Amino acid sequence: MNNQAKKSRPIDYIRKFFATGSFTGYFPIAPGTWGSLLACIILWFVWPPQWYIQFAAIIVFYPIAVYFAGKAEAYFGHDGHPIVIDEVIGQMVTLFMAPHDLLVYVIGFLLFRAFDIIKPPPARGWEKFRGGFGIVADDMAAGVYAAITLQLLIVLLAKWGIEFL
Repeated sequence: MNNQAKKSRPIDYIRKFFATGSFTGYFPIAPGTWGSLLACIILWFVWPPQWYIQFAAIIVFYPIAVYFAGKAEAYFGHDGHPIVIDEVIGQMVTLFMAPHDLLVYVIGFLLFRAFDIIKPPPARGWEKFRGGFGIVADDMAAGVYAAITLQLLIVLLAKWGIEFL
């Protein structure tokens, strides 16, 4: 490959910026955790309370995440460690319809990280799909598992008198 072909183009920088979650994916230790934390911080400030807007945001962001994750494969390989855009959308799914409460966000973050690491079926199998779809699919599943668990915990805590507004 000649030097001209090796030069980085502006589009490569943009793709890496999004795929790595504002470059948090380059952190040497636990890049997925840092990507999830960044997502929680951003969502804390911009996540609207209306469920239908949250749902629309997830629907709109999903193909964007698949696109950037798929393009990032050329740089990092399939589901390479620096790719954390999948953690961002997984965290969005986890916090879908969750109360805007610091404890809820912390629990949601921890649940998502646990489910993302454990990858209960069928999530583990989904990460083997090709391209950006495979990179994002297992994190979407982990987000669904975490969201369901989070909502059940909120209901259980409400029965014990701990309610979130």
